[in-house]
Amino acid sequence: MNNKPVFGVYEKALRLRSLEKLFDTAASCGYETFELSLDSTDQRMARLDWNAAERQAVRNAASNSGIKLLTTCLSGGKRYPLGSSNLELVHKGLEMTEKAIALCGDLGIRVIQLSGFDVYDQEPRTAETQKRYVENLFQCVQMAEKACVTLAIEPVEGNLLAVRDTMQVIRAINSCWLQLYPDVANINSLGIDPIRELPYGAGHIVAVHMRDSIIDCYDATIPFGTGCLDFEGVFRQLADMKFCGPLVVEMWNTEAPDDRERIIQARTYMEQCIEKVREQHVGSGKG
Repeated sequence: MNNKPVFGVYEKALRLRSLEKLFDTAASCGYETFELSLDSTDQRMARLDWNAAERQAVRNAASNSGIKLLTTCLSGGKRYPLGSSNLELVHKGLEMTEKAIALCGDLGIRVIQLSGFDVYDQEPRTAETQKRYVENLFQCVQMAEKACVTLAIEPVEGNLLAVRDTMQVIRAINSCWLQLYPDVANINSLGIDPIRELPYGAGHIVAVHMRDSIIDCYDATIPFGTGCLDFEGVFRQLADMKFCGPLVVEMWNTEAPDDRERIIQARTYMEQCIEKVREQHVGSGKG
């Protein structure tokens, strides 16, 4: 069995280029998978309406680059939150998610990451917005089930802060089509220990967003190894959990002239940490 980590890279970890060039760049930097961004900008929301030829062209470009499209990040939920008391926003959020599911089905993408926001900055969070979020999320899960596409919640700095909070929602909906996609840097920035949190999601983690972090800071440009995230501890915990899914670098280097060097450094740093952890496991008799 190949025990090489599956390294992925988020679209915004690279400067703006055509998707064809982004795929080529990711592959040349040693990445196996590429995570498409479906954020709240009009430009990326327009991808939801790609026609059949456009979707096929993206699939062909990825295949030609030797890149797999396994995950996407649907952060457009910030613009159209499912827990909003504005029913028009909720309707657009449900429509957006349905289109994203159809798009991913056509592109062969298996996992759609959803932010755990019931509302973003449109209105205060209340028990009612949280309840409405879960009810509408259940509708989204039913859509995903029909398309055999998995939805996965990312704990964020709002409604669902930690893995244990997120797992309460996942267990309440109780569908194999709703899982967990944690960002260890986000968790760490909130002052929550990701090493202690990850086991709460055991058996439900489909991928992990990786970047370095600083407590109370959400800077996604920090070079790996210069913040305060315990990468070796995270990888040790994931190894103990027998996790072998994608590790996706979620940096924001869209305006960085050295974007290639940054993601190469990130991958190299993770490889070194993982190798140390594996050596420790062998030395302790766990390997």
